[in-house]
Amino acid sequence: MGFRHRPTSFCTRARPLHNLQLWPLLVLFLTVLVPTTVGKSNDVDPYLELRCRCPNIVTGIPLSRISFVNVFRPGVHCANVEVIATLKGGEKTCLDPNAPAIKKIVMKILEGY
Repeated sequence: MGFRHRPTSFCTRARPLHNLQLWPLLVLFLTVLVPTTVGKSNDVDPYLELRCRCPNIVTGIPLSRISFVNVFRPGVHCANVEVIATLKGGEKTCLDPNAPAIKKIVMKILEGY
C-alpha cells in the first residue's frame, strides 16, 4: 500500500467558467469598498489645507448675530490665531482675534466656559 496523492475535485482541471463567474462579484465588491465621491466636498478637513483660512477679517459684527465660534491655533497651516464665526444665517465670517470682545469669547472657549 503506497501513499499516492489523490487529486481533489477542485484540482482535477482548470475551470475557466468558474473564474469568469467570480469577476462580477469581485467588481461589485470593489465598487462597494471604493468610495465614489466625485464633485465638490463641503466637508474638507481643515488640516489638509496648508494655508490660512482667513484672508479677510471682520471687526464690527454684533455678537447677537453669532451662533457658533471656532478657534484655530497657529500651526503649520497658518502662523495666526484664526477665529471663524458661524452666523445665525449659516454664513461663516472670520473675526479679528485681537478685538476686545472676541478676546473675551476666545478666553471663555479656552477656559471651558
